[in-house]
Amino acid sequence: MDQIWSILFLKKYLVRFLTICYNKVRLFLGGIMKKRNIFATIVLTAFLLTSCGSADKKDSADNSDKPLRVAMFTEIDSLDPFNATAGDTKTIMDQVFDGLFDVDEDGKLVPDLCDSYEVSEDGLTYDFKLKEGVKFHNGKDFTADDVYYTYDALAGLSSGEPKSSNFSQIESLDIVSANEIKVKLKEKSNSFIFLNTQPIIQKDYEDNETKPIGTGPFEFVSYTPGEGMKLKRFDDYHNKDHIAKFENVEILRIADRQSLVMAMNNKEVDLASVLTADELDQIGDSCDIYSSAQNLVQLLALNNEVAPFDNEKVREAVNYAIDKDEIIETAADGKASKLYSAFSPALKDYYNDLGETYPYDVDKAKELLKEAGYEDGFDLKITVPSDYKYHMDTAELIQAQLGKVGINVTLDPIEFSTWLTKVYKEKDYQASVCGFIGYVDPIRVLDRYVSTNEKNFINYKNDDFDNDIESAIKADSDEDLANNIKDAQEIMAKDAASVFLTDPDNNQALNNELTGLKSYPVQKLNLEDIEEKND
Repeated sequence: MDQIWSILFLKKYLVRFLTICYNKVRLFLGGIMKKRNIFATIVLTAFLLTSCGSADKKDSADNSDKPLRVAMFTEIDSLDPFNATAGDTKTIMDQVFDGLFDVDEDGKLVPDLCDSYEVSEDGLTYDFKLKEGVKFHNGKDFTADDVYYTYDALAGLSSGEPKSSNFSQIESLDIVSANEIKVKLKEKSNSFIFLNTQPIIQKDYEDNETKPIGTGPFEFVSYTPGEGMKLKRFDDYHNKDHIAKFENVEILRIADRQSLVMAMNNKEVDLASVLTADELDQIGDSCDIYSSAQNLVQLLALNNEVAPFDNEKVREAVNYAIDKDEIIETAADGKASKLYSAFSPALKDYYNDLGETYPYDVDKAKELLKEAGYEDGFDLKITVPSDYKYHMDTAELIQAQLGKVGINVTLDPIEFSTWLTKVYKEKDYQASVCGFIGYVDPIRVLDRYVSTNEKNFINYKNDDFDNDIESAIKADSDEDLANNIKDAQEIMAKDAASVFLTDPDNNQALNNELTGLKSYPVQKLNLEDIEEKND
């Protein structure tokens, strides 16, 4: 019997060894191999894997101890919710932390750590009643003290140094009881309620950067940069209807897209999100495909303070030179919505259907460039986060399209972590193809372009736009709020602040032996609900 198990053990790890060898060879030869050779190698490797006997089939049938394996393309930028910036990071850490509210499949706020709340007549004071019986992963009780600690740090009430400019609108915090806290704002803000999806940190716990502790459905186990993260089920999770079905989760850092496709086909990865159309075509019957609008704004960001984009005519010319239909049909395989402003149609109540402000017109683009003094075009460097294939594919199309009007484009692919510093924070770039995850708060979607916002990385400035956002924040009705948001979209579009491209569908692939995956109009995963099919 011992000999049999030894043989099975060796076969299992031989499979893993062959897979690793394949990936290293493929990476080494990636720039040389033709697609047919890659395909042939995949077929050969698949044959080797399937020829290793029935031991693996038996092993895969018994999933009692098998972890749920989830692919992650970008590197974790911080384990501490106070410092995390990247959308992918927040999605993963959402498994560990909870906020007072969560978001449902329709994009609506639903109570999480908060049972209920009331707002004063003047809109300044929020009274939150907290859920009782909630535990942190280390066994400590969740109370109003933890909300106070979190919001105090974010607002900078005690330190004088707010960790989030969004929370600087808080004037004071008042603990009423262990399960009740009042938050008073400096000014009325229709945006504030949406901020309460912010992860709540345990009071005085200062090790979240190395060992994060929250109240979420999974506990943190370990994180290895470049490799990934391990989580385990939190059996004392407060949402008893959503105790995780898998005992363990492995978040796998897989930057190479072909390696991911192969891993999905071999069921070495169970779930991957934000897949391109080409990748979907390569993923076989081993996975079920889920596609839905994700409320993301992809744009060709133009630095409005850097020549030649400080000239509005040049920005208009670039808008006319971009064929968005080609981008949708080619890069997204038709699975995307065309954008006309910095707003996705996914938020129907606030979306302004402007139509084609700048329809594709090469001649018009050339005419505007001539008027701006660039008859012979100019050299342009487009910085692109290389971790995202869709953005890279889009950038290559734009490179060819702008070439038709005399603009000589050089692509500058950099890792997303570097992009965050170079482009988003330091604003050291000419143009960039990038995308921003959607929020359920319409104000927050557009607020990043207000002239005084440090996150206004395109350096856009328009007083009328700023005033519309300010009016939306203080609006007395949902109708007024919506009208202000729609007006702001129109102003930004007419200014050709950047080229707003697409809202690509979020294409997800899930191991066809699993079920329970849900789709959201925000970047969110419900890993706790994924389970094996009862076939």
